[in-house]
Amino acid sequence: MTDEARTGVRLAFDALGGIVDVVRDVHRAIAGPGLAAVAAPVFGAVRFGLAAGGAVASTVTRGSLPVGLTGVVNGAVGDRLRSDYPALATPLRATADGPLEGHVVVFLHGLVHTEQRWGHRDVAEEVGATAVHVRYNSGLSPTDNGRDLAVYLEALVTGNPIVRLSLVGHSMGGLVARAAVHEALENGQRWLSPLREVICLGSPHLGSPVERAAATAARLLNAFPESAPFGALVDRRSTGIKSLAHGTAYSAAPHVRQHFLAATVATNPTSTTGRLLGDLLVSTTSATAPTAEADRHVLGGLGHSTLLHHPDVRAKLVEFLT
Repeated sequence: MTDEARTGVRLAFDALGGIVDVVRDVHRAIAGPGLAAVAAPVFGAVRFGLAAGGAVASTVTRGSLPVGLTGVVNGAVGDRLRSDYPALATPLRATADGPLEGHVVVFLHGLVHTEQRWGHRDVAEEVGATAVHVRYNSGLSPTDNGRDLAVYLEALVTGNPIVRLSLVGHSMGGLVARAAVHEALENGQRWLSPLREVICLGSPHLGSPVERAAATAARLLNAFPESAPFGALVDRRSTGIKSLAHGTAYSAAPHVRQHFLAATVATNPTSTTGRLLGDLLVSTTSATAPTAEADRHVLGGLGHSTLLHHPDVRAKLVEFLT
């Protein structure tokens, strides 16, 4: 049995225990102190049973978590995984598709994803480069992940004959790439020298309306005793998710070209509907960041996840990386 599987079982039973706590708190708010005291032993017994069940199940479980589930769990509660369930927390790691020399393209996945979600995995080969696929804990903030990425890239460039470096990030991955550049500028890191382009696909540079809506919902739920337990549950989303509510002011390297590519589900990307809807998770305004120093591109008829495998996006990547 792996530590990852054992910890995954414990996390599942703890999550069930959290649901029991929400039900208990709602009951307490509605029923009043008298009935709540009567029901307290029942909730306590259920909580104890879940704790015992988790302990037993974790001793017999074998195997490891599926990669896709690992990405989802890290994105949802990755900050707490790092402190409470470290066997499930993903440290920043990378795999290369070939020799680390000449032109290297580093791909960074988005929130709740892993490197396996990329559909443009052979783009680097087409432009004569080597692809490096990074996996990181998307439940942490882009700033924290950018700091770790900068450390990795410093070692990568220092130890290999790399003459051109490109960063490609989808969604949160674009913010992580920009955060790494900001970190390198602050600390004078050498890997900035071969860096030529930072390409962001559907990245919420100015924040995501979806996360802002979640934050508003949590505040409304927390305003009333009966619904406050549900508000507390919504508030348990990860630091990484919460960080997407508003934009971050990352510095850009003067010699590095930034490409911000946005998508919109509307056929006409310049229409009011196209600008407002965006890709349904990120508006075109946020994904193109009008005040940043960057080349901007908008593709119509695409959703957020479609950016990972659509042929029009692939053609743009080849154009940027050639």
